[in-house]
Amino acid sequence: MRRRHLALALVVAVLAGCASGPQTPQAPTESLSLGQVSQSPNAYLQLANQNSGEVQQSYLLLAARAYLAQDQRSAAQNLLTSLAPQLPDSGPLQAEYRLLQAHILADQQQRSEALALLKWPANWSLSSAQWRDFFTLQAELQHAEGQHLAEAAARYGLTPYLSAQEQDANADALWLALSRTDEATLKAQQQQATDPVWRGWLELGWLAQHFAVQPSSLLGELARWQQANPSHPAAQRLPMDLERALSVQPYRPHQVAVLLPLSGRVASQARAIQDGLLANLLANQDQREVRFYDTGEMDAVEAYQQARADGAEFIIGPLLKPNLDKVLAQYDGQVPLLALNARDENAPSGNDLYFFSLDPETEASQAAQRIWLEGHKHPLVLASGNAIGKRMAERFVAEWAELSDDPVEIHYFGNQASMRETVQKSMHVDQSQERIKAIKALFGPKTQADFRSRRDVDALYLVANGNEVRLLKPFVDVSLSVFADPLALYGSSRAHQALDSQQSQELDGLELSDMPWLLADNPERAEAEQLWPDRQQALMRLYAMGYDSWSLIDRLAQMRVFTGYRVKGLSGDLAVQPDGELERELGWAKYRRGALKAE
Repeated sequence: MRRRHLALALVVAVLAGCASGPQTPQAPTESLSLGQVSQSPNAYLQLANQNSGEVQQSYLLLAARAYLAQDQRSAAQNLLTSLAPQLPDSGPLQAEYRLLQAHILADQQQRSEALALLKWPANWSLSSAQWRDFFTLQAELQHAEGQHLAEAAARYGLTPYLSAQEQDANADALWLALSRTDEATLKAQQQQATDPVWRGWLELGWLAQHFAVQPSSLLGELARWQQANPSHPAAQRLPMDLERALSVQPYRPHQVAVLLPLSGRVASQARAIQDGLLANLLANQDQREVRFYDTGEMDAVEAYQQARADGAEFIIGPLLKPNLDKVLAQYDGQVPLLALNARDENAPSGNDLYFFSLDPETEASQAAQRIWLEGHKHPLVLASGNAIGKRMAERFVAEWAELSDDPVEIHYFGNQASMRETVQKSMHVDQSQERIKAIKALFGPKTQADFRSRRDVDALYLVANGNEVRLLKPFVDVSLSVFADPLALYGSSRAHQALDSQQSQELDGLELSDMPWLLADNPERAEAEQLWPDRQQALMRLYAMGYDSWSLIDRLAQMRVFTGYRVKGLSGDLAVQPDGELERELGWAKYRRGALKAE
């Protein structure tokens, strides 16, 4: 034990001597508060030198926090490592140590490890600054991990440690997290909650989602809730998007027009959308009238004008971009329109104009986010050199640039014959093999040497179809050096159907993104596969698009103004952006023991 104390004293002395500039530390106070700093690292180190025991440990922890405030992570980590054996197992000193280590782990994108450090008994006697730091860090980590309910709970715990102005911003963030939590979870948690204010938040979140498409009912339920919770912070300051949702009437059309190219070169795609839409209508015994206008036979503008003349109160389509551009040039905002294509920068604005697409770029963006959230820092993209491959690879790189300062390399392959060469080049195996040749030329052909692949890549995103992935994966495996760690492998929905049709032990570990209904067994998928057993997955995705389009009609107006209001559709978790663009969150599945299992 004496040796440990001597080692710690040495660290303190060295660090104090190395700090830049002369410092005049404030004298120690009777009540040493952890969790916030007001002096430099050197000032705290000098104060630590003048004290011993827990007071010294407190100043050392404050020095470590001051290092982090100056973005000197290595110095903070060195100090914490030296200090760790001396600290008690519980209480404020241990909490401060864990908080600082959690901050370091969070900076390194090791969020799950950081959250694990923040688990300690609620009866630890900590300073207000420590509890504020604890709840703030916990909320930020849970937000990044997509743990919405846990984030809301952390923000609720943070509330008493904030100023009145800060509490308003925190309440907005709490509400947004609750809005992203599904109805069933909110209801279950509400029934279990014992804290009346927290229970009030949960009930309000459930009410807002459950009655979102019934403004008159929502108004009555909110009045009842406010009467039952008069002192609740949300009763005194109703969330802004909830106020907006109350003032917006949902679409209730009696007649819906659908503009699709039901004949011509894309008739099969249009028919799949039509089948999905009608399946939804029949499943829900919807009494509304639906009329289809074939933009393969008639001009899109003519179809749009005819639909208006026939009394359409809501329009779905057009599907093809040229047709959509022509219709938008005539669009006057009198009838709500859900376009089945992406919004571009030239599209008109309008509160009743929406855009729903299955663009591959969205999938690439979500892959970049997924890889980042799972803690990988140096991905590599192997992509088919066709148009879709290039679009997805470029979007992945653009999204990654928003997440990290580290650039991403793209390597394109042209055909199956070039795959091995592309993989070896991307992993620098070709360079290693050239070095081995040079060594053998110097020392003889019997010299033993293993190739070494690059060590700076920790994940691969494969933008390829199923047959290409089946060939690429073995090339990747044999191109990894025995000295290298395994790479995390990710693919897109383009590979799903070809890979999902058979057991594939060699694909274990590969993660794929796709529509949730295609990644797990469900009644809608079973019915569609029974009706159209030979329909390709590409058409099944369009079927889901049609199914969801009909579901969205009653919800779009509220979704646009109600931040966080999401609909679980066949094509993904759907939300509406302020500009009317639908955001679609895909599901993920992973190969385990040769079978693809939904995450």
